[in-house]
Amino acid sequence: MTTESSPRLGLDYVMAAQAQKHVTVNETFRRLDALVQASANSRSVDIEPVSPSEGDAYILGENLVGNNWALMQPNSLAVFRDSEWAEIMPSTGWRVWLEDSEELLVFDGSDWKSYTALISVIQQLARLGVGTQADEANPFAAKLNTALWTALGVAEGGTGDLRCTLNKESGANILSLLFQSDYEGRAEIGLIGDNNLLLKLSSDGVSWVDVLRASPDRVDVGATEGLWLERLNGDALSARRNLLINGDFSIGQRGQQFLSPVAGEYFLDRWKFVSDGGMSCEFSRENFSTGQTDISGNPRHFLEWRLTGLATGNPWIEQRIEGVDRLAEGPATLSLFANATRSVSMVVRVRRHFGSGGSPTDVVFQQTLSLSTGWQRYSVAAAIPALSGKTLGQGHRISVEFYLLGGETDVDIRLADIQLEAGNLATQFERRSMSENLRLCQRYFVKTCPVDDLVAGAGIAGRLTTSTSGPAQSAVFDWRLPVEMCATPAIEVYSPASGASGMVDASGTDIAASVISASVNGVAIQSAAHGTLTLAHVHITADAEL
Repeated sequence: MTTESSPRLGLDYVMAAQAQKHVTVNETFRRLDALVQASANSRSVDIEPVSPSEGDAYILGENLVGNNWALMQPNSLAVFRDSEWAEIMPSTGWRVWLEDSEELLVFDGSDWKSYTALISVIQQLARLGVGTQADEANPFAAKLNTALWTALGVAEGGTGDLRCTLNKESGANILSLLFQSDYEGRAEIGLIGDNNLLLKLSSDGVSWVDVLRASPDRVDVGATEGLWLERLNGDALSARRNLLINGDFSIGQRGQQFLSPVAGEYFLDRWKFVSDGGMSCEFSRENFSTGQTDISGNPRHFLEWRLTGLATGNPWIEQRIEGVDRLAEGPATLSLFANATRSVSMVVRVRRHFGSGGSPTDVVFQQTLSLSTGWQRYSVAAAIPALSGKTLGQGHRISVEFYLLGGETDVDIRLADIQLEAGNLATQFERRSMSENLRLCQRYFVKTCPVDDLVAGAGIAGRLTTSTSGPAQSAVFDWRLPVEMCATPAIEVYSPASGASGMVDASGTDIAASVISASVNGVAIQSAAHGTLTLAHVHITADAEL
């Protein structure tokens, strides 16, 4: 034996022919009592306790105070035994349970480290099994019933967010989640062989069907029975999504060019010229070039609003929607395409008018759009308040308004595919057929001549004809309206021969006519008496715009 103590715990050996061997043995027992299953009261006490108890132990720090502690080294273990303090210097790897903080400490050769902190960072594990055996094919495996991932909160030093990132080497590789039942695949979702999102389903774990594939510009549904939806954007699937009529400006029964419009009158169907704001305004329905790619869905027309001069007020157009209850409580979105000949700000606003005797008008939403020279799609989302507590009066309606601010100068504004719909998503414009769009417009304005003809010069196309017999007879015309109008219309009559207002054509002679009756369903016209009247013709317009 070449040393007098053990190399790890420093336990004194009993030497040959040693006297009083019990002293050495008892000292060894004391040291073992302190170090085996070692436990210390604290490591944050620097002042030597006045009345320690037998077996108390402390890990010492810096700036020690006390007759005994002041002579001891930092990081040593001070143990009170046999009514006196003993110092034990630790070696690398010694472990002590710290009672006050309830943690296990490990001495690394220079300092005591929290074992919890040491095991909180685990690097380069080859395998990990939680409740089961991990293997080469599944280096991470877990067998459990519930699992939780939660975000590190701001108060804890985090951001409050939680994002799980999965990465694959290249587009041709697979990144997916595979869902199994009794270890047979039933569903898989991910980037499978490319960078598009794919959902695959299987009924037997062998044959798979690509049910849904999504790329940045389209979504394909490959289910053999198609896509079944109960509602779309908050509305029943059979309902029209767009609350606006003629949002694509395809119907122009009053004409397609309005070079001297009068504020307060309508131009293209359903669109009202509210105010010129002190500027000179013109409107025209223009055509998109065939094959254009600025706007999807192959629109045919757009509105061009030409403004010259200086705006002293608000140049303003709008569409009025019959009934405030058409826009239900919840999210709604207004979308449109627009551009201008220069950068200009245009305000879009939606208001609810509660009619005569109803609640005061309220603003549902309002936003200023910054138009540029290129076509761009804009969308404005808002939460529609409930109607509870509101009083609905006669003629309640919604107005969708577009106006410029005072101080604007010469600019041309172009608008296309305007849509107001329920939901917080601006869906693709709902493009209706010409006949459907016309029918919807005819609830508010209708005429006898073809849709694109001006009634004052329409000629024979669509005219009403009646015959009489005998001298001094009057011609009577009964016109059954193609749709029920929203209110009793204002009636205008025109001679097909001359285009003169207030006249019917009596075989080439204009004679005066008057309205006998008008209702939401039909109109009756009677001409003045005419001695040679045999055949008479007339064009009629019925206007019930809001």
